[in-house]
Formats: sequence, structure tokens, C-alpha cells
Amino acid sequence: MFFGIDGSLDYWCICNIKKNQIKISIQPNIEKALKFIHPNNLIFIDIPIGLSSKKAPRKIDQKLRDILPKGKKSSVFTAASRNAILAKDYNSAKEINILEMNKSISIQSWNISKKIKEVDQFLIKNNKYNIHESHPELCFTYLNNQAPIRNNKKTKEGLKERILILNKYIKNSEYLIEKYYNLFKEDNLKKDDIVDAISLAISAQNWVQNGKRKITQIPFLDEKGIAFEIYY
Repeated sequence: MFFGIDGSLDYWCICNIKKNQIKISIQPNIEKALKFIHPNNLIFIDIPIGLSSKKAPRKIDQKLRDILPKGKKSSVFTAASRNAILAKDYNSAKEINILEMNKSISIQSWNISKKIKEVDQFLIKNNKYNIHESHPELCFTYLNNQAPIRNNKKTKEGLKERILILNKYIKNSEYLIEKYYNLFKEDNLKKDDIVDAISLAISAQNWVQNGKRKITQIPFLDEKGIAFEIYY
């Protein structure tokens, strides 16, 4: 089995793929999400893993932007440093990040800091899982034979474009997405959350045959011994 995990407003959206059959579930936190996944299963998750400090700055966000096609580079938010994500508010986080890394952070980066902190603190205590940072826009580009995705995923055109790509790998993707959206829409799960999770799971399934693609950097490990890597 292979897994793709994408963060929604209140939950983690989890796609489980086995023999080209998918199942979508949601969990309120990453500990519960991983509780039902065997540590050996390959997991792609759309969240920064490996965080900056003075001694070990995170550089792969820029490397990711360099690989992404024009128009998709802005989908990458530079992750705050480990100390900055512990801040009580956005202004405090900016001050800490400027002090440590000589640069501020965007409000978009701060808005996902809660989930970044959740995953980071889990991985510091649990290093047995085969879980790796990934990025849906990068995954979709390669699932589409490196042809850029034209439309934003929040639009009807963008959703349709992505579903057509998913249909190359999973039959009746549109039906399955609609099914799980109706099941979880009261939990604020969006269709693009489901679509992203599926793209991550498919990319995890294809990872070995695609040459084990990943973005790395030097230093390879952050101060907690967590690797700076993005799989796709």
C-alpha cells in the first residue's frame, strides 16, 4: 500500500492506494493519521519536513521553485525556522525568523505553521515511519509527463484538468472524488484536498519505477537529524 497525505483546514486528508484502488479518510492529527499505517508503507505528505536553524538552513524550498514550471512557483511557501513555528503569533514568528535566518516569513507560511509543528514534533519522537515531504504541484507536473498544469486547482477548470490526469492512473477518479467529497464536506474537506492527496499517493506508488526522484540539499540533515528531502 502507498499513501498520500494532504492538510485540510481542520484535518489531514489521507489517500490509501492499493492495486490502483483508492480509499480516502480523514484524521484530526498526524499521530492518528499514522496510527493505522504500517511504518514500512511509503508515505508522501504535503508539508515541510526538516526545518531551518542557524547551523542548518533549509534551502530546498528554492530548489523546488526552480524545478516547478512558470506559474506554479508561488505555490511554494518558505517554511519558518523551527523556533519560529513555536511562536505565539505571526509578528513574533517573523521576528524570530529574521533574527535566526535574516529573512521574514509570509502569512501563508505562518498559516501552515501549526501543521508543520505537529508533524515536526511527531517525527522528532518517531523516526520509524517511511514518510517524506512532497508537493502536489510538482507531482502533477510529472504525472502529466512534465507538461505544466495550466489552471489553478481552486477553479473548476483546474480541478477538471487534474482529474483528467488522475484518470490516467485511477479509473473513475471524478466519481471517487465526488463520493468522498460528499462524505466529508461537513468537515470542511475541499475537493482539491482530495485531489492533492490522490496525486501524492499515486506518485508514491510510482516512485521506485520513476527512478526514486527527490530534491536534496547540503546540509542533508537538520539539527534534529531529520532529512531535508522532497520526494516526487
